[in-house]
Amino acid sequence: MTSALASGLSRKVNKTLEIRTETPELLGALSTLSTFYTDSTPAERRRLRTTIERRGLRANEEFLAAAESVIQALEGVQGELDALAEGCGRISAALAAARGASVELLGSAERVARDLALSETRSALVEQFLQQYQLAPGEVAALQGEEVGETFFAALERVRAIHANCRALLRTHHQRAGLELMDAMSAYQETAYERLCRWLQGECRGLGGADAPEVDPGLQRAAAALRERPVLFRYCAEEVAAARHAALFQRFIAALTRGGPGGMPRPIEMHAHDPRRYLGDTLAWVHQALASERELLVSLFGDDQPAVPRARAGSTEMPDTAALLDRVFESICRPLKVRIEQVLLASPALLLCFRVSQLLTFYHGTVCQLLGPRSQLAETLAAADKLARRMFAEQLKARGDKLLRYPPAPPPDLSPPPQVAEAMAQLLEVVGAFEEALDPAAVRAGEAELAPVLAAALEPLLDMCERSAEALSVDHPSRVDEASTLDPAARRIYLANCLAAMHGGLARHACCAGRARAMRKALDGHLAGLVGGAAGALLACCGLAEVAERVRLYAGGSRSMAADPSLGAERLAGALRGCVALVSRPDALPEFSQLQVPRIRGEAVAAVARALAGAYAAVHDALSDPANGYAPGAAAALEPPAAVQTILGVAL
Repeated sequence: MTSALASGLSRKVNKTLEIRTETPELLGALSTLSTFYTDSTPAERRRLRTTIERRGLRANEEFLAAAESVIQALEGVQGELDALAEGCGRISAALAAARGASVELLGSAERVARDLALSETRSALVEQFLQQYQLAPGEVAALQGEEVGETFFAALERVRAIHANCRALLRTHHQRAGLELMDAMSAYQETAYERLCRWLQGECRGLGGADAPEVDPGLQRAAAALRERPVLFRYCAEEVAAARHAALFQRFIAALTRGGPGGMPRPIEMHAHDPRRYLGDTLAWVHQALASERELLVSLFGDDQPAVPRARAGSTEMPDTAALLDRVFESICRPLKVRIEQVLLASPALLLCFRVSQLLTFYHGTVCQLLGPRSQLAETLAAADKLARRMFAEQLKARGDKLLRYPPAPPPDLSPPPQVAEAMAQLLEVVGAFEEALDPAAVRAGEAELAPVLAAALEPLLDMCERSAEALSVDHPSRVDEASTLDPAARRIYLANCLAAMHGGLARHACCAGRARAMRKALDGHLAGLVGGAAGALLACCGLAEVAERVRLYAGGSRSMAADPSLGAERLAGALRGCVALVSRPDALPEFSQLQVPRIRGEAVAAVARALAGAYAAVHDALSDPANGYAPGAAAALEPPAAVQTILGVAL
């Protein structure tokens, strides 16, 4: 027993030691205990449990006293809830009875609600159908009324939309309805288009009175709407073209004869005494009128296509802007052609014919871009241009025939005759006018275009110079004089002077470069003959001509030069000494004083000097070369070629 007590005591001690004194529950209990347990005596410790139990009993009694009022309130609430549950039961019974009595009425109401929803759906579908396939009364009134305005165009657009909807309807099983609706809309549409056409024709008749009338936006919209009906559109377009046709003719005649309002600008025919300005002002007026008329038609009918030939008479095709413009400008073609022909048939000057041709070519190209090459105005300008070119060619030919018929006699100083200067002055005026009309970058490209003109002007002039130079031949019956005919170089000098005069004028123009080169080549040929003759005469005079020729024949051969009796060292040395003596004289070289151009004269003299120096150097080198069989030092006593070149003032 003692061990059991000890064991129990040990467990209590261990349990007591295991208690955690820092827990909040233990601390709270101790704090509460300290409020009423103040004396720690043995008696108080024995009564501690009893004290605690009494305090708990008092606390329970106080709680029950405080909860009594709450319990009474809950009992009152419970009674009210029981009464409410009883009322809800009576109401539920009444509702069940009412529901059983109104089942039939509810079914009828549900059926009515379904029928109402179906009717509303059908009404919406009908309204949508009418909106897509029927015109409103106001729209019908707008289509059938007299006024053409915003409401009319809106109604017409509505008809187009309905017509398009009917096409979609034909692809469904409602084809009959679609056909009937399309017939009705087509009737409305045709009536509206006819009214629109009459209204547009009436409005367009008023466009003929003004020079540049303003196009009302309503007219533009009406014309755009009529494009749906090509026949009606053509009627209106022809109405406008007819009105502008007559107005343009009146304006053209007024511009020629009366001028502008108040006399400004002045009448074009006041400058009829100046054909170039007269035709230039006339064609400029036509070009300006073409631009303004095109702007009017484009603003009214739109710009359909590029320029094409005019539609055939009676065609039902829709006309384009170019065809309408051609119809408008047909009115001035005849008076314009008459005035151009009056200027050209009055035998104008050669330069004026060319300038008129250039002017007509420019405006013809401009009109072809706007109206097409087959338009009346373009054909009129093409015919006038052809006439101007023909008149120009005839005048050129007449001048060439006159030069060939009466070639002038060469002047005593062998200078070019006055006919050459006159013809070149006229030709250069034409060339200058041609270059003025071209873009600077395209001047060289215009050489091919100008080539026929140059050929027609220069070929007769060259033939005239050749025929004129025949009078300088010794055996010619009409030679000029005895002094000149004895000089065989006179003919070459005369032709060289003529060619130099022609070349000098042509070389200043890029578009004549090809012809200038040909002239220079011919001039160089005559100068070469002239230089060859003069050099040959000088070499023959000093005895070097035959020797130099024989040396040239031996050059590169295998035979020895010294073995030839005609090429002995003494003869070669004598010829070289004679050449030195000749060139040492101040007047040894010819001056070619009859060559009119100093530069060419200097070139000819220098060429003769080079020929002499070349011949001397060839013979001297042959004599100095031991391979030719001559004794070494055979040419030691002679002047070296460099000295002769220095005397002549040339360098080979």
